[in-house]
Amino acid sequence: MKPEEREPREITYRIGWKRGTIVPNGQHPPAAASGHSTDLSIIRESRMQRWNRSYLWRKAPSPGHRTLQVAVFAMPVLLFALFLWMVYELALHAR
Repeated sequence: MKPEEREPREITYRIGWKRGTIVPNGQHPPAAASGHSTDLSIIRESRMQRWNRSYLWRKAPSPGHRTLQVAVFAMPVLLFALFLWMVYELALHAR
């Protein structure tokens, strides 16, 4: 039998006590088989969910390209200067 003539096999899986089927791309399982409705329009969002989506998951502001470039080059110099100052202060108190 040629592969084009065969019907796709139903692939099932089991995770714990839950069982399900894997369907080929482009096909949707019937709602009765999955036990859940695929229509999500009946779900109403709560005020907390709307706040979560609009406030917590918004795009974070970031500094400009030039600011980040200056910070990348200045940070090692500043950290090295801080390290030298700390060694100097330790040397003063170790006497």
